[in-house]
Amino acid sequence: MSCEMISSRKIDYYVNDPYVTIIDIRLKEKFLHSRIKGAIHYEYNRLVDDINNIYKRGKISYEFRKIFSNKDKIYIFYCDKGAMSLVICEKMSGLGYICKTVVGGFEAYKGMCVIN
Repeated sequence: MSCEMISSRKIDYYVNDPYVTIIDIRLKEKFLHSRIKGAIHYEYNRLVDDINNIYKRGKISYEFRKIFSNKDKIYIFYCDKGAMSLVICEKMSGLGYICKTVVGGFEAYKGMCVIN
């Protein structure tokens, strides 16, 4: 699998798609303050730890298994500016997931689907 970088302008296209899961990896406080409609929260550090446990020990956390149960879905990751979500996207692609990352992150998103 590969990690596709998408423009923040394309997010609105995916928001209501049942075959897409949008994942906000920012700090929980930022997620609670504002986020993209339908996004779920999985904080960066926790996700990195969970991915590393899969690579090193073959252990999958309950949260990871619950969110990433379907490798046929598309998973879109975003952070503040795009750098951390790119790291996650590449790691998840290495596990066989279909992933996209938002160029410029949440700060670049100017769409209609922000929840405050």
